[in-house]
Amino acid sequence: MNREISGIFSGRISDVRDGGPVLSDQGRDTMNIMKNAEFPDDWLLGLRQVVRDPVLYELLKYCPLEIMQCWRFDDISRGALICRQGEICQQFSLIVAGEVDVFYEAEDGRRYRQARYGKGDMLGELEIFESRHYICSVVAVGNVQLLSLAQAHFCRWLTLDNHFNQRMLRFFSQQYYQLSKKASSDNLYSLHQRVCQALWLRYQQYESTTILLDKQNLGQEFAATTRSINRILHDLKSLNIIDTDGERIILLAPEKLKQEAEI
Repeated sequence: MNREISGIFSGRISDVRDGGPVLSDQGRDTMNIMKNAEFPDDWLLGLRQVVRDPVLYELLKYCPLEIMQCWRFDDISRGALICRQGEICQQFSLIVAGEVDVFYEAEDGRRYRQARYGKGDMLGELEIFESRHYICSVVAVGNVQLLSLAQAHFCRWLTLDNHFNQRMLRFFSQQYYQLSKKASSDNLYSLHQRVCQALWLRYQQYESTTILLDKQNLGQEFAATTRSINRILHDLKSLNIIDTDGERIILLAPEKLKQEAEI
């Protein structure tokens, strides 16, 4: 087991020669302590993934050993509910691999998707400080791996690790900016315009006039029924802006679509 730990960190040190991040003095001290300790296999596997990934390593590289020892790595299956809206938050989680959808569920059962998060994003970061109820639910889009910590260990981490503290503040800022931008768009534009904007964005992103559109997903993003989405697509089709083939949208007149989107 000690050789395993040594091997993980040796792997990161060899990456340094190729231009990767350099271990700090604290990191070397931590490495020496860990060589003389025993750790579970699943913890070692999770640690290896963190150390070898530049994004995760940059975020977690100054984490104190006393906090690292409390890390728990969880494998989540596709479609599994990770956080349930209204339940009390008891842990902080960091996405190590995979993607999740964050959504608000109305009383009538409709889902309003707030965001899609991926590697390096955080869950429970708003609610964890005072054990608040989750504002939204979170579900795994595919297979997901999480690094999780109980509230007490998370708060202790922030006290000891200024680097992670600063990254948290940056994440809060980015999150607030994106949610404010989305709220402004929802208030300023009609559903028709937002659907047109979504089609235009996909056209620009993939540089193709053939667009795959998940109507249910789009409905969740815009808090609209699939029927409403279909009605707008029908209107665009009658204007000879698009044609449809199942879940595929064929864009016939990009400039007209841009006008409808009022971009």
